Amino acid sequence: MSKKWTLIWLTFVYSLFLVLAIYSFHKNNPILLITSEFTIPVLYGITIWMMMRSLKPINSIGRSLNLLKEGDFNITLVKTGNRDIDNIIDVYNSMINRLREERLSVREKNHFLDLLIESSPLGILIMDMDDRIMEINKAATKFLGIKEESFKGKYLTELKSNLSVEIAKIAYEEKQLIVLADGQKYLCHKLFFMDHGFKHPFYLIEEFTEEIKKAEREAYGKLIRMMAHEVNNTVGSVNSIMTSIQSNPETFSVNEKDDIIRILGVAIQRNYQMNRFMQNFSNVVKLPAPDKEEMDLNGSLSVVIESFDGELKEKNIAVEVNLENSIPLINADRSQMEQVFLNIIKNSKEAVPVNGHLKITTQKNPVTVIFDDDGTGLSKEVSEKLFTPFFSTKPGGQGIGLTLVQEILTNHGFSFSFRNKENGGTEFRIICSNHQ
Repeated sequence: MSKKWTLIWLTFVYSLFLVLAIYSFHKNNPILLITSEFTIPVLYGITIWMMMRSLKPINSIGRSLNLLKEGDFNITLVKTGNRDIDNIIDVYNSMINRLREERLSVREKNHFLDLLIESSPLGILIMDMDDRIMEINKAATKFLGIKEESFKGKYLTELKSNLSVEIAKIAYEEKQLIVLADGQKYLCHKLFFMDHGFKHPFYLIEEFTEEIKKAEREAYGKLIRMMAHEVNNTVGSVNSIMTSIQSNPETFSVNEKDDIIRILGVAIQRNYQMNRFMQNFSNVVKLPAPDKEEMDLNGSLSVVIESFDGELKEKNIAVEVNLENSIPLINADRSQMEQVFLNIIKNSKEAVPVNGHLKITTQKNPVTVIFDDDGTGLSKEVSEKLFTPFFSTKPGGQGIGLTLVQEILTNHGFSFSFRNKENGGTEFRIICSNHQ
């Protein structure tokens, strides 16, 4: 029974007593009348006092429960002296204290987890139950090459990222090394966590590029140094002997003299070519740090393009050059960057068929160079190995051209990408991110 109906009931009862008192008055019973006049108000007041006292803890508990529903765990109750009610209050206060401690602990753990996810060098993508993106940390946005807040609610395949397309193919509990066309390598793992009884998938992305590059550099650096030492020593000794023999033609018979001198000249020339061959490998290992200065990107490109004029005309390759006017100067090593342009154009020239097309474009904001050809493109297997040292699809190729390109651009802090175009051919894009 509520407080309102309790008061109505008590009022009815004591009104009945009042009627009896009036009845006693009319019957000329003064003792009953006086007793009724004093007893009724006293009992009424005592009843209300007792009722309010008994309802006060209940009202307090009710208010506390309302606050509890709203998430306020800071209210505790004071004991009333009533044993039964105090037992209820003890249970309530104990429950509130535990809830408060648990909530604080959960908040602290969640805050720690948020900080850990955000500062982790691992890329972390948290998905909803429909495999749509919920959250991505900073490392993952960097690996995927996307802007923050542009991903929520999207599928991985909807992002403009080659890496996200490959990640979407990974099955639960599967770990896969993904190698992109620009030589970047990522170890990706798909897992899940339980939330309210449902599976929430998430992905871990670990960048392996630098670790693998470092191991590769150490391995092929040691190999090249050893090879160069042995080859140069041997070639030097052999050339010295052959030069000495060649410089003393009187020791040869008249009939053999011309042939021997010619053969020795060919052998010496081949040895010099062997030295240059080894020097090319050594250049990758001993590549100096870039000597940066303000550089006219368009001017350097024009010089390199002009140097290929004859070779491109031999294959009747049409070259379209679109250089952005008033492009900012970039801070770079001119000779190294021209070596990059030379290698890229050389690769395009070899990949483009006779009567093909090569387009070279510069853009600003940010400063970008794009090499676009209509060659044969690259298979997935070749794309994955393209920047691997000594890998080449050309007969007799050394496989160091694109390795050198990668080293130079990485040392400059320039980002780059190499991809097959949908309509055939390839695109090599360099973003000179440190422009003035």
